[in-house]
Amino acid sequence: MSRRRKPPGANQPQTAPMAAAPVAVQPVSSWRRWAFRALAALGAPLALLALLELGLRLAGYGYPTHFLLPSEQHGRRTWVQNPKFGWRFFGRQLARVPAPCSILQPKPANTIRVFVVGESAAFGDPQPEFGLPRMLEALLDLRYPGTQFEVINAAMTAINSHVILPIARDCSSAEGDLWVIYMGNNEVVGPFGAGTVFGPQAPAEPWIRASLALKSLRFGQMLDNLRQTVQRTPPDRGEWGGMTMFLGHEVPLQDPRMKAVHAHFQANLDDIIEAGRRAGVGVVVSTVAVNLRDCAPFGSTNRPDLSTSDLARWRQLCQKGIEARQAGRNQEATDLFHQAAQIDDTSAELNFRQGDCALALGRTAEAQQDFGAARDLDTLRFRCDSRLNELIRQAASHHEQPRILLADAERAFAEQSTGGVPGDGLFYEHVHLTFEGNYLLARTTAAQLEKLLPRDPNISADSARPWPSLADCARRLAWCDWTCQTAWAEILARLSRPPFTAQLNHTQQMQSLKALTAKLAALQPEAASQARALSEAALATAPDDPWLHAQLAALQESAGDLAGADASARRAVDLLPTSRDNWFQLGVILGRRQQFEPAADAFRRALELDPQEVASWENLGRALEKLGRRQEAIRQYRSALALKPNFGPVWLDLGQALETEGRAAEAQDCFQKALANPLPRAAELSTLARFCQGRGWLEAAATNYAAAVELSPGDAQLNLETGLNLAALGRHPEAAARYAEAVRLAPDSGLARFRYGLELGRQGKSVVAEEQFREAVRLLPDLLEARLNLGRALMNEGRNDEALEQFQEVLRLSPTNELAARAAQALRAKLAP
Repeated sequence: MSRRRKPPGANQPQTAPMAAAPVAVQPVSSWRRWAFRALAALGAPLALLALLELGLRLAGYGYPTHFLLPSEQHGRRTWVQNPKFGWRFFGRQLARVPAPCSILQPKPANTIRVFVVGESAAFGDPQPEFGLPRMLEALLDLRYPGTQFEVINAAMTAINSHVILPIARDCSSAEGDLWVIYMGNNEVVGPFGAGTVFGPQAPAEPWIRASLALKSLRFGQMLDNLRQTVQRTPPDRGEWGGMTMFLGHEVPLQDPRMKAVHAHFQANLDDIIEAGRRAGVGVVVSTVAVNLRDCAPFGSTNRPDLSTSDLARWRQLCQKGIEARQAGRNQEATDLFHQAAQIDDTSAELNFRQGDCALALGRTAEAQQDFGAARDLDTLRFRCDSRLNELIRQAASHHEQPRILLADAERAFAEQSTGGVPGDGLFYEHVHLTFEGNYLLARTTAAQLEKLLPRDPNISADSARPWPSLADCARRLAWCDWTCQTAWAEILARLSRPPFTAQLNHTQQMQSLKALTAKLAALQPEAASQARALSEAALATAPDDPWLHAQLAALQESAGDLAGADASARRAVDLLPTSRDNWFQLGVILGRRQQFEPAADAFRRALELDPQEVASWENLGRALEKLGRRQEAIRQYRSALALKPNFGPVWLDLGQALETEGRAAEAQDCFQKALANPLPRAAELSTLARFCQGRGWLEAAATNYAAAVELSPGDAQLNLETGLNLAALGRHPEAAARYAEAVRLAPDSGLARFRYGLELGRQGKSVVAEEQFREAVRLLPDLLEARLNLGRALMNEGRNDEALEQFQEVLRLSPTNELAARAAQALRAKLAP
């Protein structure tokens, strides 16, 4: 049996207990007490918010906010663009999408990866396939053929430095070697700018960053969606409207909010450069070149404190100066404008007119100053101003790091321009660069990038070839008259809308553009054949270039080679499966091949990449109609119109579908909306005109034909159709002018010559009419009407033997033709001895 062991000291004698020493109690400080209470009070709500955030993510609510997303292509890990990236800044309906990309991770060996960040000018609008990123890649590839250069287009339309900063931070983990920063045009009109339509105007920097951080959470996105549900969207902000959206949002240079704009830009640019430095990349930050000489101000105001009498005197002097300039009296105009400036020199238009006069007089220093002031005083601020360019130069010098360099594009463009004032030769309009402009910008930035290239035998000075010429880059990218004509056609449509229509030199611009587009269109189809050969040659040296495959597909489609277009489009999709445009192109080609089910699949893929793209919804509806699934098609059309209620072409599609369903009243309403909302592009306008012509709505057809031919004056078929419409309306002199233009553009068009001959005959010009009919018969020997009218013209000239030959030939081809029989009988009687 075990015994309980005594604890140590159990046998020791007991002593009286001692009193315990008092313990000092430290009072809790008031700030700690409040901290504990705050944590206790916030703990439960924070935990609840964390659970809500987790629940929303698990339920698939919301959208990702990073610029690059992890993906996989052909079994290899990649980063791809996030098509929903812009939602946080613009909302779903107004957001633009990034350029497509598929970036391998990890980066392949012997590859130099370059990221280009910026706005639409850096993006390459209107043709990103020939923009700054592509031009840089061509330059570097051709100069260093032993090294693989990968230039990523991380620019976007309509953004500014507030959006570019998170883009740059996302790109810092994508193994870039070099960054190019080209930004500044949208600081006022982009998100959080003083003239923006995308939300608050010029708020405090902490508020901007806090709101963007909140929207990166699904909980924040839910709150933003609730706000949008409660607040009614203004009519001008329900859909993307381009530069017209900013009408009425003028911001004078003296506006106090401009200080905040410039301060935000400076802070964001510093943070972008710092992000690059921390990522270990070389950074080239560029000043921004804009069109000074040929881009008149979009908005202009006078001093608000100007008296009524002074304003009247100012206007009188300006009007006299305008009249003197138009008469070629440049010195007189200069003196008058100078007197007006003494009353008020804050008018952007007045400064532009002064610059125009100074340039005409050879005073280049004055011209540069005046045109620069016109740009800075422009109240619709779509161009980078002089203060922003000054901040860019300061930022590059402030960091004083060997791997942070300045490319002074503003200076480079001035040096390459007459009088030091850049203009139309380098720009399409206000800021977007022509092929020549992109080449100059790329050469300017590439010269600085070259200094930051890593040390490698393949990219040493000894291995470098001479810098490629403009022609070298044109061959590499397959730039030619065909692609040039496509670009200018888009620009012509763009300049036909506000705010361009309010520019003081708008009429002159449109005349020049119409002449240029007509000249380029007259080169077709030879230009298309040349472009195809050039694309094939470029692909021989760059077989994995998806942009070249897409361009070749477009050329093959236009030439009727649908099988070849199909193959090229599929190759483009395979190389760059994240391209919405590539899937859309494939869908259109498959539709033309009557393969409507795979076409519908292609349009669905395009919508996965950009669910806001109306054209994809529209063409998906058309494919479904062809498959006999009309109710589904109608749903797609309605989805498109929910995104863009004023998109006329879809109203036309919907109306025709409803009419087929027997819903005549609804269809008629759709047709009226289509007529009220024409899309200002030649292809859509001509489609609407043909529809109206087919319905017998000749006046409506004439309106749309006139608008279409104005945007595409070099389209021979469109001129011919316009003439037919005008003749049906009895407007014969106008019809004759359209036919004459069609003949000039397409001398081998027998139908155009026949119609032109009819109008000439109507005018009593039988000799020239006979020439047209004779050519029509040569080109279309089976066109009986042409032979009949040739016979009549010869009769009118007294050449009866020749006329009888024509009538007899008609009878040989059509023995029952009564008109030819009667004419032949009459001539035989007349010619009988």
